Amino acid sequence: MSSIVISSLNARGLNEPRKRSQVMALLQRDKVSIAFFQETHFKIDRVPKMPHRRFSQWYHSPYTAASSRGVSVGFHKSIPFLLHSSKVDPDGRYLFLKGKIGKTPVTLANVYAPNRGQIPWLIRVLALLCDFREGMIILGGDINVALEPELDSSTKKSALTHKSLRALKKQLRSLGVVDVWRSLNPLERDYTFFSAAKASYQ
Repeated sequence: MSSIVISSLNARGLNEPRKRSQVMALLQRDKVSIAFFQETHFKIDRVPKMPHRRFSQWYHSPYTAASSRGVSVGFHKSIPFLLHSSKVDPDGRYLFLKGKIGKTPVTLANVYAPNRGQIPWLIRVLALLCDFREGMIILGGDINVALEPELDSSTKKSALTHKSLRALKKQLRSLGVVDVWRSLNPLERDYTFFSAAKASYQ
């Protein structure tokens, strides 16, 4: 487990064959073991094959109504993941996988929170995860929340209330989930996304 490399990426659509190939090349370059994708935009009847022989095991939560949303989890062939059960969101916003990596019980959760009402949505989904989980939890995704606004947002502010952020953090702590990057970089500022609507980096 100590040598597993996990990547989480908001792909903004993976229906184009060229883009899928580029993303898979990125996974190979970074020696990724487990990949979490959000916004795959796969429809339930049009889930394409992921073009990489080394990532042989894929699980998807497509959106049934349109080519939007969607989350996926992929495993490199070197990861001996054995699936026991799964929970798939029909709205394409989360995917829970429960099983074992070797002899270690794990639960993998990939979530893509909405842009509005994300705190109550996340608290509800995390409660579902709490009931579903077994063993170690690996949570990835795009939660659309700056957990530490003063560090995680260039404006140092959040449109969300302190009370709602505290409630979300409490739910995460109850699952034993921590922000790994922030734990390793407690005072660093680094952004992955520019929000034109909020005129800020997050």
